[in-house]
Amino acid sequence: MSQQKVDQHKEDKKKRPAKLRRNKVLKAITVFVLALAVGAGLGIPIGKGVYNYQKKQSAKYATISSLEYSDWFDKYWVDNYSDYFTGGTFATGQDAIDQINSISSTATDADTE
Repeated sequence: MSQQKVDQHKEDKKKRPAKLRRNKVLKAITVFVLALAVGAGLGIPIGKGVYNYQKKQSAKYATISSLEYSDWFDKYWVDNYSDYFTGGTFATGQDAIDQINSISSTATDADTE
């Protein structure tokens, strides 16, 4: 019986480096998987929060093209400040059409006489 124990001990001693290496690999894989799980558990909610925050911030500052801005600015200028520099008002909409028609009708009346 004693010889069996000695032989078993020799075999265990031969296999020890392989067992230690396997245990180290298993431990590294376990740590990696746990770190991945903790990272995903924390990272996903935090990432969603940051994404939603940035989405809200970008909605506050919408961008427009330069043509849209130019059209808006021209309309804003005409509506608010053009009277200071031109000395008169601009007719818009139906008023403009009526003025053009009245000018053209007086011009045709003068030509016929």
